[in-house]
Amino acid sequence: MGESSAPITILLVDDDRIHSRILEVRLRSQGYQTQVADSGESALVQARLCPPAVILCDWLMEGMNGLEVCRAFKAEPALQSSHFILLTSRSRVEDRVEGLDCGADDFLSKPVDPQELLARVRSGLRLHQANERLKALAEELRHQKGRLDQELEEAASYVRSLLPQAIGGTIQVDSRFEPCHELGGDCFDFFWLDEDHFVVYLADGSGHGLAAAFPSISVHNQLRSRSLPVDLRDPAAVLHILNSGFQMERHQGRYLTLWYGVYQASSRTLRFASAGHPPALLWSRTGAFPCRWLKGQGMAVGLFDDATYAAESLEVGEGGCLLVYSDGLYEVPGPSGVMGTLPEFMQLVEQDQGLLADGDGLDRLLSRIHEVTDNAPFTDDYSLIRALLC
Repeated sequence: MGESSAPITILLVDDDRIHSRILEVRLRSQGYQTQVADSGESALVQARLCPPAVILCDWLMEGMNGLEVCRAFKAEPALQSSHFILLTSRSRVEDRVEGLDCGADDFLSKPVDPQELLARVRSGLRLHQANERLKALAEELRHQKGRLDQELEEAASYVRSLLPQAIGGTIQVDSRFEPCHELGGDCFDFFWLDEDHFVVYLADGSGHGLAAAFPSISVHNQLRSRSLPVDLRDPAAVLHILNSGFQMERHQGRYLTLWYGVYQASSRTLRFASAGHPPALLWSRTGAFPCRWLKGQGMAVGLFDDATYAAESLEVGEGGCLLVYSDGLYEVPGPSGVMGTLPEFMQLVEQDQGLLADGDGLDRLLSRIHEVTDNAPFTDDYSLIRALLC
């Protein structure tokens, strides 16, 4: 009968006491536990106290008829999984359609054949038990998802704790970081390497979740601790040594893009290299020079062990401003549902570069993105760094 030792309860709802008694005896002889109600109202009261697995309910009764009882049971979340069998002498297709529309799961013709009664009950119990297993599984999945969401939020908080605070002085830098519902691989930093060299970089690991964040966090820790056996003033050398240590085969197929720049204040020179990362933007707040997209030519870190990287160098004129970002900022569905592209984002930034130099420039840029995308939610982490260079 059932999969557990607990007795299976069947609720009989019929205002005909003789008919109820006959069904009750037959079911009890097979080991089923039964409850008997002579009206729909009393059936609901009993069921709320002890939800039955199967309900056998007569269609024609005084007060609430079988259809009304069925509707009432199916309207209550705690009772709607009970297998509801209507007892009826009606054989028209229209009647059965009406019963199904009310939520009935099965029908049993009157007068009731004893063997068919037991077969219908066994079938109903199998379906009820299957539904109960699905409910238990769904509850377990909700529990596991809750734990996963909590762990991802804790991981996102940890990533936030690693990120730098805004700095002022001869170089002024602020940033924005927002993880999506699934933690991604964004991580960045900016700091003075020595009195003359200022480092700014942004790494973006492939995929989502904790596994995507680990490579970026590892890069962050190595660069911040200055433990890499390489001159951190050389962007190409930094990318080369990182690529040699982060091959996909050793990191579950993960790779990361990275933009790395070093600004030398004394010579007003910016050296940079890119590992498959979206181009940074350099422009002048005073209009001293036109905006320039700093693309770089290198492959993403981890894709190929023989990847090569070349650093580019340029002089930063008066009022230089640097913008570095991750692709989560523009890979956002627009009003038509089409995902945004890098060229569209570049065009937007060029049009609004004047507002970026203001104190709230990053927030104003984010507002423009929300405006263009009709407030569509971001589907990935995004990071954004603005550096006002002396």
